[in-house]
Order: sequence, then structure tokens, then C-alpha cells
Amino acid sequence: MTSRSSNHARRGRPDLPVDEHTPGGRLKALRKGAKMGQEDLAQVLGVERPQISKYENGVNSMPDYVIERASQHFGVTAAFIRYGDTDARMARVVGRVGAGGHVEAIEQPPFRHLEVPASWDDAIALEVDGTSCWPTYDDGDDIVVRGERRLIADEIIGRMCVVETSDGLGLVKRVRRGTEPGLFTLESPNAPPIEDVALSSARPVRLHVPR
Repeated sequence: MTSRSSNHARRGRPDLPVDEHTPGGRLKALRKGAKMGQEDLAQVLGVERPQISKYENGVNSMPDYVIERASQHFGVTAAFIRYGDTDARMARVVGRVGAGGHVEAIEQPPFRHLEVPASWDDAIALEVDGTSCWPTYDDGDDIVVRGERRLIADEIIGRMCVVETSDGLGLVKRVRRGTEPGLFTLESPNAPPIEDVALSSARPVRLHVPR
């Protein structure tokens, strides 16, 4: 498939077709879609601007580090840039799991992305910062949950989950039943449990990616 850019390099120059069947063509299509110039992309990828033109036109092949940086910046898999492979997608790392298993949102770029199965269009990822989840998760690991916030007891009991308490606190804990219906005990791998907590949502960890 080819596409045409609406970004003219100079007055009177026609739009150029983008060959999305080559790695360079796919890089160009991503850059155009993001409304970036070659100089901007060169700064992101850590190369000189003429190299971007050579990559996009197939004069030079892209080294692995360039492909990895491009995939992170555009939120696509490295395999998509290399081969046009769409069997996977990228989930944004939206939060950080810190002391006590507390989840803190990541709101400022640059954002990281994590490769997940193509069907996981509702996936989000968190990065583990520190040892609060050790030895279940180590410092630098990534975890993935799926779906909108929900609370289905049968799918969360006994599992590590990203939970939100009724007062809005985000945590990563193993969920057990509490002493009364509607209450839950939250366990940490290396800290005392928090008993009889009311939750507004809990999503089980579906994927663990060691650092």
C-alpha cells in the first residue's frame, strides 16, 4: 500500500508517495503521520539528518538501535518497522510501582512502550521501581494488565493485581478474600498484609516481563 504526504518540502513540490513495503518507507510513513520533520526525527534517533533521508530511501539500512528507538518513539513494534509484521502491538507504560507497591502515573514524555499480543488492544503496562514487589517482581521489571477498571472477585482471588482502593489509592498486591463480603486482604511478597480493604477495581497481572 502507498500513501501520500500532505507536507510539502518547498512551494510547488508535489506530494511524494510513501512505499510502506520497505523498512525505510515505513519509517517515513510513521514520521509523516506524526508530522515530524527529518531534523526532528534525527534528534530523537541520535543520528545526523542526512541519515534519515538515507534510511527512508533505502540507501542505508537502519541499525538495530535506530529501529528500537524509532519503535519506542512511535509506539510500534520493532518487527513492524523491520518486516511490516502486525502480529503484535505496543502498550504504553503508564505508571510506576514504587515503595509499598503504590502506583504512580507517568504523565510526562518520553513514554516507553512494551510489546504485547496484537489482540490486546486494551493493555496498559507498569514498570516496577524498587524492591517492594520482590521476589515476585524485581526492580526494572514490567507488568501488564488489560481492560477497563472493574472488580470481579472470581478473577482476582489469589492473583497479583493492580488494585484501586475505595479511597483512590493504586497498589500492586496479591488479593485474598477478607473477613466480610466485599472486603479483601492485600498481600505483599515482603511486607505484612493489609486486611479488610474495600476496592473499587482490581485487574489481574496478565504479563510479566523481567528486565
